[in-house]
Amino acid sequence: MKAIFNSRLIEIDSLALDTKNRAFCYGDGLFETIVTGPNRINLTDFHLERLTRACKVLELEPPQLSSQTLNEMISQLADINQLKGNIRARIQVWREHGGLYTPEQSASSFLLQVAETTKPVFMEGGAVGVSESSKVTHTAISFAKTMSALPYVLAGIEMRQKNLDEIILLDDQGNLAETHSSNLFWIEGDKIYTPSIQTGCIGGIMRRLILETLEVKEVLAKPEILLQADSIFNSNASGIRYFTSFGKKKYSNPKEKLMEVLKLLQPL
Repeated sequence: MKAIFNSRLIEIDSLALDTKNRAFCYGDGLFETIVTGPNRINLTDFHLERLTRACKVLELEPPQLSSQTLNEMISQLADINQLKGNIRARIQVWREHGGLYTPEQSASSFLLQVAETTKPVFMEGGAVGVSESSKVTHTAISFAKTMSALPYVLAGIEMRQKNLDEIILLDDQGNLAETHSSNLFWIEGDKIYTPSIQTGCIGGIMRRLILETLEVKEVLAKPEILLQADSIFNSNASGIRYFTSFGKKKYSNPKEKLMEVLKLLQPL
């Protein structure tokens, strides 16, 4: 399988682990997951903006890539690896080695990998619950996807143990924050709500598109508010997933209220 490492085409199996790699040692790095392909809206601009902003917070030199260049690299890898349909690309950026907790430099490396994805833009997500093992906290970098994802790993383990289809993380004040893999939304009547970025939830790319397309209120809310909701859904780079139950509460399909966004995600 071919990948691109610092703008060079490589065999991914040939990339040896540097034990001084700061992402490996300290989680000192970032990543973006980008979905592109036929009849899918291209949000590469949004991904690069978030990545650049996160690099600035970490005082890390971002990859010198434009949206056009990144899209060309993704297409190149898809062709070389003979991938068809929609493509899930992952770009990882980490600081060059040096130092312990305090880094000695701001130079970075990046790795771009691609794979096929068949996940639909809009799908049913089953049952959702609330995590007891993991919480999120608002920090200067919490809006970004970092290589330190242990709260989401712990939540995922709990989700599997509880036989849930998705699990919601709260912030340290007990407010709804996000799900273990996506941003959280709920609908009550004609109003759409999502947790405030102040909870420490990730500033998701699809979340941004939804907020720019629909009227959505960002709030601080406890889990009990979901019992008043008509629908619950989440969003990530792959699309939108709605849930049918939270405890004993059953929810409706929100597709009709999300058509304006869904038409953008999968234009005809």
